[in-house]
Amino acid sequence: MKKFVAFMLFMSFLFVAFTGFGPAVSAAVTPKLYLNGELVEAPVAPQLVENKYTVVPIRIISEGLGMKVTWSQADKTATIKSESDTIVLKINESVADVNGNQAQMDTPAIVQSGTTLVPLRFVGESMGLEVKWDNTAKAAYVSGEVSEETPGEETEADGRLTSISYDETNGVTVSYEGTVEMSKPMVLDNPKRLVFDFENTDYAEDFQPAMSLTTMMGEIAVSGHDTLTKIRYSLFSAEPPTARIVLDLSGSSTYSVSEGEGEYRIKVEKDTSTGNDSGSGTAPETPTTPPDSGSGKKYTVVIDAGHGGSDPGAQSVNSRWEKEVNLSIALKIKALLDKEPNIDLQMTRTGDTYPSLQDRVDFAEKANADIFISIHANSATPSASGTETYYTHENSKKLAETVHKYLVKGTGLKDRGVKTANYFVTRETTMPAILLETGFLTNAGDAAVLYSSEKQQDIAEQIVIGIKEYLGVS
Repeated sequence: MKKFVAFMLFMSFLFVAFTGFGPAVSAAVTPKLYLNGELVEAPVAPQLVENKYTVVPIRIISEGLGMKVTWSQADKTATIKSESDTIVLKINESVADVNGNQAQMDTPAIVQSGTTLVPLRFVGESMGLEVKWDNTAKAAYVSGEVSEETPGEETEADGRLTSISYDETNGVTVSYEGTVEMSKPMVLDNPKRLVFDFENTDYAEDFQPAMSLTTMMGEIAVSGHDTLTKIRYSLFSAEPPTARIVLDLSGSSTYSVSEGEGEYRIKVEKDTSTGNDSGSGTAPETPTTPPDSGSGKKYTVVIDAGHGGSDPGAQSVNSRWEKEVNLSIALKIKALLDKEPNIDLQMTRTGDTYPSLQDRVDFAEKANADIFISIHANSATPSASGTETYYTHENSKKLAETVHKYLVKGTGLKDRGVKTANYFVTRETTMPAILLETGFLTNAGDAAVLYSSEKQQDIAEQIVIGIKEYLGVS
């Protein structure tokens, strides 16, 4: 009975997915759902993308079907597992992985207001549900079965965080139950923050303050502190379970960590010294100006060809994939920069492989890169066209502006400007980092430019000119 009720709950979210097969249903019309001849009410209305495709919260879908869902905050990937099937969805990517095979979706999974939404038509078909839509009656007739088996095995957490709180006297208090070990914090800059990970640790069901059940993220605003501005927390990894706490800082700070019975206390103060020991540390200032050209200095430049391997990226109007053009341009940049004696060029990938987003960030950090540039191509409606450049942190603005003006010359496409965005690879890197959207693969004119070997060479040459100008390399 429990599984049947869960299935009924899921199906109440499913019925509107099939409005995408025919004329759009008016918001004033409430479609009906019949499950094995029984009328089921739909308590929540999904959202429409382009007035055509229906997306709904992923956790409700998966839990309604009794399936297991894991979320990777690092690369914005959701994995849905049943007894026999595994579906991997990436936010804003139109291609999913179904049992190891690439499958094209009508519309990608998205995040809206902190909630992960997935396309119901695609998920429904992947689950083998039988659906009939009566457009006259505005009703869906659905039949299907849910396995009674418990899908997969997951790593059991050693402990759980029960609460996070802040007060001016004790600072940040992290309470827990079970066995919880705090990692040595990562001290990151631009923006300044301290990152604490708790491996094999989950969150208690009654955790306070509450977090989003779909994104497993939350935050606490802090006022009146010299440098601590916000506390963010999330389930950074579901397998193995890893809780993460991030302290956002407005300036250079020192921290200390102490442990009591069932709790950790983190105190943050404005940095007035350079001391450092095993239980404390300093979050240093980092210059936000371009590097000094200096006589004979050698700079490390990391070029990241976006996507790759099992992640093909966007599909072009001529059915080619983004990963191909990204790598081709990146390799042409490599060929040019390899000739520069003052530049050490490093590539996150040189073939059809897929380093995760975290892998790309780690690669740049370990290389102690001076700058990081990720090569991408855009997708949208067929009319969208042009070249744009993104950055996240203020120390990357000058790099973005410098490279962008040359990138536009290389593509010859519409100048869509320099913009800010919260992309993982530009947010988590500590050096100046930018992401280039060379053009729109969904636009026939842009695609013709981007898949031209001659134009790719022009683009690569102009990007190199921009890199050299920024670094002050002649």
